[in-house]
Amino acid sequence: MVLAALLGIVIMVLGFPLLMVQFSGSRLPWDKLADVGDAYGGASALLSAAAMCGVGASLVYQQRQLRQEMVMIERQQHFELVKLAIEDKDLMRAVDGGLAASPEGKQQAYANLTMNYWLSMWELGEIDDEELQGLTAVMFQSRIARTWWLSQEKTWLGTRFRPQRARFMAFVSEQCAAAASSAAATPAVPTPVPTPRSLVRGTALITASLVVAGAVIRVRQSRVRSRAC
Repeated sequence: MVLAALLGIVIMVLGFPLLMVQFSGSRLPWDKLADVGDAYGGASALLSAAAMCGVGASLVYQQRQLRQEMVMIERQQHFELVKLAIEDKDLMRAVDGGLAASPEGKQQAYANLTMNYWLSMWELGEIDDEELQGLTAVMFQSRIARTWWLSQEKTWLGTRFRPQRARFMAFVSEQCAAAASSAAATPAVPTPVPTPRSLVRGTALITASLVVAGAVIRVRQSRVRSRAC
């Protein structure tokens, strides 16, 4: 239907001069017709402006789509690098020796990947501030995640050319501080100390020995009483 409509418009535009030639011999008010034709100039200008706006919007959309693709490629490369560092601490030592030596290095590297993923989703509009608050609130319940963010929040991400990222980092830091305050206010539950197996076995043997000794004493006492009778 669209192609048929376009074809009809083209035929009308090309055939209109031929139609005017057929009526050129008749007595028509050509001056009035010329005024009517000039009146369509404004509508033509508006249509041209609308077409230019459409072209501009299309270019902006293509630029945004290209930027999203570049961001996803960048995130994928970062993921591969951190994945290699997690699997091999020798590679992690080349970038951050302290992180490689830490027993929590793998967990902190994973927290870094997760936060980068959330940043990408937040910039693309896939998650809003409320969803980000729920995600970070759960994440910062872990002491490891809080320790990582407190040590990296000042230098984790550049905001000079992306001012909107400053709001993301401020929001995440706020959630981390709230989780840290909540953890400090909650009393620590003492961890039960496991009893060594040798102590358990020794206690069981002593108890069994006492029971057997008591039984032997009772038997002897009963025999002595029977002989006295």
